[in-house]
Amino acid sequence: MLRTHYSIQGLQWVLKVAQSLKFRKLILSNSLSTLGVVIVIVSLAMSLLFSVFGSYVTPYNPYALNRQQSNMAPSVSHLFGTDFQGRDIVSRVIAALPIDLGIPIAIVLLSSILGIFLGMAAGYLGGVLDEIIMRVTDLFLAFPTLIMVLAVAATLGSSLVNATLSFVFVWWPPYVRLVRGGVLEVAAEDFIAISKALNSSFSHIIVKGILPNVLPSVLTYATLDIGTALLEVSILGFLGVGIPPNTPELGVMVGSISYNLYSYPWQALFPAFITMILVVGFSFLGEGLREASDVKVRPYILFKGKAFKEKAKAPPKHQVPISHQDVI
Repeated sequence: MLRTHYSIQGLQWVLKVAQSLKFRKLILSNSLSTLGVVIVIVSLAMSLLFSVFGSYVTPYNPYALNRQQSNMAPSVSHLFGTDFQGRDIVSRVIAALPIDLGIPIAIVLLSSILGIFLGMAAGYLGGVLDEIIMRVTDLFLAFPTLIMVLAVAATLGSSLVNATLSFVFVWWPPYVRLVRGGVLEVAAEDFIAISKALNSSFSHIIVKGILPNVLPSVLTYATLDIGTALLEVSILGFLGVGIPPNTPELGVMVGSISYNLYSYPWQALFPAFITMILVVGFSFLGEGLREASDVKVRPYILFKGKAFKEKAKAPPKHQVPISHQDVI
């Protein structure tokens, strides 16, 4: 009975999302969240294709130099133009997707795992451990994130791995606060007290009782956080810290032409526009996940779709003509 209660209480939203019909109603009911799903799927697909097939999926070799075609304006042969070294910008943007998507996803994944571990320990165990973890968390939150990332990245040196570690070093505190708050809320429920009274093991309470109730909020926040991390990575590349200079990365592409922006604006505008599209896509997807996991909004979405179908299937009402005697 306790296991059944856990599955109903903690994994209810997962069961609904796993069903295709409910997934369409919950996630795709909003046009903005649908747009976010499309943007994320297309960008991840293009990133995967380039990671597997390399320059075979790009119009030109994104690494080949051609000084004779440098600084060309957008045209039919080069839709986004070329940069100062004659490289096709469309090909460079496609080659940048694995980096600009892989680093933020790795940052959010590692930070969320660390935040879940520390947040669960602080919220469930409490005591001195809770005080130590939360004071260290508050200490990290007191400093500007970007300033700390710049300091750590400058110390470690320029490489993609070092850039990822620089972000993970300062990116975990919000997850600790989020998980700790969820753990404190769930730990006060009756089914946790019943589980303790039945002498359930510590791992059983954590894995079956607390973790399924905390994961939905972490997943929603992580999806929104990927867009924020992507923007921060682009800023790091724009400033020339942490990301190697010749790496096909959107921020590096924007920063490489900042000295001559007015003469060749397309070299910066197109990578910046792609960055904005990716950030907006993850934001819309995260908002759709938030609505799907919200117990207050979810019934409204399901009822709205059901009411719309019933209204569409309802036969039209025939109007009875009003006679002259009825009017009198």
